[in-house]
Amino acid sequence: MADGTRSAARIARVAVWLAAAAAGAQLGVGAANEVTLESDFLNPDEEGSLFQLLTAAVTAAAGVAAAAHALRLELRRRRFVVLAAGLLYLAADDVLVIHEWLGEHVGERLFGLPDHLAVRMWIPVLAPLLVAVFVLLVAEAFRAGPGLRRVLAAGLGALAAALVVEVVGAVTRSPSFIEEVSGKPETLRYLVEEAFELGGWILVGGALWGLYADDRRAHRSSSAASRRSTSAAVL
Repeated sequence: MADGTRSAARIARVAVWLAAAAAGAQLGVGAANEVTLESDFLNPDEEGSLFQLLTAAVTAAAGVAAAAHALRLELRRRRFVVLAAGLLYLAADDVLVIHEWLGEHVGERLFGLPDHLAVRMWIPVLAPLLVAVFVLLVAEAFRAGPGLRRVLAAGLGALAAALVVEVVGAVTRSPSFIEEVSGKPETLRYLVEEAFELGGWILVGGALWGLYADDRRAHRSSSAASRRSTSAAVL
């Protein structure tokens, strides 16, 4: 097995274990925090919390992987430039809370929606960017080897699940629902959502770094073969 392929396989394995460990730790710490400290910093649903910042950092790492591919390799350079820009924006957006601020203003000011609905207006607002990133990642999944394809597909699946669970919050965060059932379903919902999101971005980032290692190996092999062919022709 070539060095690049070994590196890609190693990165994929690390990403899977890291995603599982991080998602599990976030679920455990978040649940424990709800019944003990009630600290905003340990609450995965709070902006600026430990796990929100960690998710943003992992998303940024995925963006850096796409940017490294675009800068170092000519293969699908334009696509990776767009992908890097989209991922790095999503990371910055998480830190600056742009999407929720924008969603609330659109929902409340333009449509007069209640808070639990307005806060989710970021989904249609950012839909073009989300779809573009998703399509580009799916395209890379089809080009990847079996191992990286599975990791990337799992990451995309986890992120899609997080989005679905986010939409469910329109019900579980409703004041009438909380009054009737209590707030426990909403707590469980956001803990699951944030775990899917963190784990998903770790898998996507790991897969992108693995793709970079694979494509870099292929590029080196192609360059070496070209040099040998040129030398043979000269001789």
